[in-house]
Amino acid sequence: MMALGPLIALGLGALAAMLLAPKAPPAAARWAAGLGMAAAAALALTRFGLPAGMAAPILADDELARFGTLLASLSGLAALVYLRPAPPAKEGPALIALAALGGALLSGAVHAAPLFIGLELVTLSLIALFVLPLTRPALEAGYKLLIMGGAGAAALLMGLALAYAATGVLDFAGWMPGPGLRGNPVMILAAGFLLAGLAFKFALVPFHMWAPDAFEGAPAAAAAFAGAASKAVVAIALVRLTAVGLPEPVWSGGLALLGAASILLGNFLALRQESLTRMLGYSSVAHSGYIAVILASGLAAPEAVPFYLLAYAPALLAALCVAAHLGADPGIEDLRGLAWERPLAGGVLTLALISLAGLPAVGGFIAKIYLFVAILSAGAWLSVAAAVIGSALGLYYYLRFVVMLFRRIPPGQDAPLYPVHAPAPPVRTAALPVPDTAVLAAAGLLLLATGLYPGPFAEALSVLTP
Repeated sequence: MMALGPLIALGLGALAAMLLAPKAPPAAARWAAGLGMAAAAALALTRFGLPAGMAAPILADDELARFGTLLASLSGLAALVYLRPAPPAKEGPALIALAALGGALLSGAVHAAPLFIGLELVTLSLIALFVLPLTRPALEAGYKLLIMGGAGAAALLMGLALAYAATGVLDFAGWMPGPGLRGNPVMILAAGFLLAGLAFKFALVPFHMWAPDAFEGAPAAAAAFAGAASKAVVAIALVRLTAVGLPEPVWSGGLALLGAASILLGNFLALRQESLTRMLGYSSVAHSGYIAVILASGLAAPEAVPFYLLAYAPALLAALCVAAHLGADPGIEDLRGLAWERPLAGGVLTLALISLAGLPAVGGFIAKIYLFVAILSAGAWLSVAAAVIGSALGLYYYLRFVVMLFRRIPPGQDAPLYPVHAPAPPVRTAALPVPDTAVLAAAGLLLLATGLYPGPFAEALSVLTP
């Protein structure tokens, strides 16, 4: 029963938020959803170090499931803090709690049923979150995720059906290669469909088209959950399926090719973006590629992937929190001088961007070390070449935004120097709300802690094996 505690807390929080939404003040639904996610995170944290078991016949209760639940709950809690507009649509808090519930379910999935239900619970909740503002960009983002998510769900269901046809079971353990499965064409086809279905959800090239529009048009909180928590739990599902030993070279080879293509295309398309959120959308495609090539290496994946997620999630949450403060779809010029006018927002955004770039002193640097150790040890030279090129491109475009944070307007100059599309310097009068300040401070501290003192985190994450 205790193993199911986080799922129960998330379910009750979502249910309470839904019941309160029609009549109660918006703050009541926020508190209900927030308390549910906070309770789930606390319950998951208290279970670390306990023996692994089964929360249910189809759900694992191991360290990997607890880590995914903790990450989904905390990411949902952070996203709830800066859900905009204020007050948001009344359904917003319940949808975030439902998405966190789907993420927690997916983290422990060792059976086809929770794998599919968890993925679709996350996807459908995000579609509804994307369209909350009812603007044209938001509706376009929701529409694209609906179409692409439907195609991904169809591919995933086909893969699950073929795996059942080949093995007669829906448990992941029953898909392990044996005398009757080696070279089985049905199982090989199943692996291809499973990979395609999860690639849609993971925003790997060529199934990435929804991600940039989601970051640009959807509320920042919804984009943050899609980019941080949703990506994390799908990565955990990929870790579990990789450990099963699905047919090769379809599985690892496919992950390597999709990952390399995502790294190159995601970074190339992010190069010339003037919008902060759209740049983060394309860079999230590249980061999905980095995680995919780690998984394809197969050597250090169970330890490297969780650390990469631990470094990536707070950076993205912090960057989108600042974006929400700056307004709808802030451009590079909107960041001019932010580090001087809003030291906390500008400073934490700087840490987030240099972490995403993989520079020292923050968690992203250690994550990049894990990445290169994994792919070099596996001798995956295509992945190495893609990661080197992608990291160089990422360093350029992330630093473009960092430089603007510290660039002042010269005395007597009314118009910005770069770029020329903005008619006047940005004006920022509203102070950061206290909850947003807390999210930024926590994210900044975690980025610094994982970068300066990675040892304790690496040791704790080293036990996260499926």
